[in-house]
Amino acid sequence: MLRTIAVCNQKGGVGKTTTAINLGAALAESGSKVLLVDLDPRADLSGYLGVRLGVDEASVYHALFDDAIALGDVVVETSWPGLHVAPATIDLAAAEMVLLARAAEERHMVVRELLKPLARRYDYIVLDNPPGLQLLSVAALAAAGEVLVPQQCSFLALHGLRQLAETVGRIRAELNPKLRICGIVMTMQDRRTVHNRQVIEMVKEGFPDLVMNTVVPTTIRLQEAAAAGQPITVYEPTGPAALAYRKLAKEVIARA
Repeated sequence: MLRTIAVCNQKGGVGKTTTAINLGAALAESGSKVLLVDLDPRADLSGYLGVRLGVDEASVYHALFDDAIALGDVVVETSWPGLHVAPATIDLAAAEMVLLARAAEERHMVVRELLKPLARRYDYIVLDNPPGLQLLSVAALAAAGEVLVPQQCSFLALHGLRQLAETVGRIRAELNPKLRICGIVMTMQDRRTVHNRQVIEMVKEGFPDLVMNTVVPTTIRLQEAAAAGQPITVYEPTGPAALAYRKLAKEVIARA
C-alpha cells in the first residue's frame, strides 16, 4: 500500500533534502519502490542525484501546470534499483503566482492530483518540500499521508517546530483528515556537545511520542556524498550516517 511522506520543516538548513534522499535510498535498498518528488525551486534534491534538465525538458513544474504532461512523463530512474526521482528546476519559483490565480480548492489539491496516476507504481512517495509554508508546501501536506520532520540539534532551530505541528493540525482539520506526523528525526548531532543532547531532550519533552529513536550524526561524509552525487548508503555504506538512515527507514516502516 502506498505511503506518501512529506519531508517538511519551516526552517531551512536542518537536513531536509539530505533526509529525503537518504531515507528514500534506504527504503529502496530494503526492496521498496520509491519515488522522490522535488518540490523545491532550488532543486537541491535533483542536483544532488545528478539530474540536471535541459531547457526543453519537462520537470515537476510542467507536470503540475501543463495538462499535456503527467508526472510519470518526467520521472527519471536513478542508478540505484527501486529509486526514482521527479526533478525540479527554478521554474518552480513561479508556482506561487500560478497557484494564487486559482480557486482555493483547486490550488490545495494540485499535488494530490499530480500524484494520483502513480499510486500503484510505488510503495513510497517522498516529497521534498521547500522551507516555509508556501502554497505548494500546503498542497503537498494536503496530498501526503504523513509528515517526517527533520530537526537540527540546535536550540535556534526549535522555534518553528511547534508552529509546524499546529499547521499540520490545521491542515488535518481543513484539508486532509488522514494527515499525521510520522515522526521527528533529530539531525546534525555532534555527540561531543552538551547542547545537542539538551536540545534532543527538550524536543522529547515537547513531543514525547513523535521523536524517532534514530539520531543522524553530523559528518563531513554527508557533504562528500552530495558532491559525489550518491546517497550516503552508497558512498559510505558502513559509516555512521548510512547506518542511521537505514535505522530511520526501519522506524518509518514500523510506524505504518
